[in-house]
Amino acid sequence: MLRFQIIKILQFTTFLLLVGRAWQHLFWGAPYAHLLPLEEGFSQWFVDKITMFFGWLFALGALFSFTLDSRDSKWGTFFIYLSFSLLLLAQLYRAENHNEWPTLLLYASQIATPLLYYQVQFTKVSLSKTMFLLKFSITLTLLGYAWYAFGFHYGIKSEWIEGISFLFALEKKTSIWLIYGLGIFEILLVLILWVKPLQKIGLAGIVFWGMLLMFASVLLFWIEHPVWISGIRSAWELLCLVPNAGLCFSFWHYINEKNKEEDF
Repeated sequence: MLRFQIIKILQFTTFLLLVGRAWQHLFWGAPYAHLLPLEEGFSQWFVDKITMFFGWLFALGALFSFTLDSRDSKWGTFFIYLSFSLLLLAQLYRAENHNEWPTLLLYASQIATPLLYYQVQFTKVSLSKTMFLLKFSITLTLLGYAWYAFGFHYGIKSEWIEGISFLFALEKKTSIWLIYGLGIFEILLVLILWVKPLQKIGLAGIVFWGMLLMFASVLLFWIEHPVWISGIRSAWELLCLVPNAGLCFSFWHYINEKNKEEDF
């Protein structure tokens, strides 16, 4: 019964994530220009075609989320390819972001989501192993945001500072200190998440952090773009951030139902 419940949570999480990425690719765009130079017209043609290809790939994955079951194990491997596709997309965002490797960490939860769903739905991998991978992916995501919050090597993102300054009417220096505080909060969440008696507190904190992240994402779009563009852009972005909450809820449900003495 517990496995079935986890499957349903991850199924819905995977569906929303893939709908978000399909929406992005089919109606907005993605940084596939970094796969090859754009000096020639053929390059732009290639970028447009490969963007549409991955858009339909993610759309098909969203459809498969609710049309395949455990009896379709061969087709289920499609979700592994979707995780690799999301890894490629994260690498392209890294290239777009001056090849800053912590950018990859920001997408760890998204990359892991289809793979986690594949494990619980189409394989006999134990739930404890899947939950360990799930918790590890959440940890990597938090560490990625904490890295940028502290500004190690790459500095604090200017758009983060501008967004906080705009929202709270703060000076730049005060906004930077607020971001430092957020980084400390993220590190504390990582530590708490791996202490068994405190895991539920950590998960509640991560959900709160995820809500702040979603709000901040929408805010940045409304600052940078006109109203109608911001609405479209933020809609699919919010769907792509759903794994931060969905994976936490999966893990919370798991530890809430399992024997209290189990070590994981």
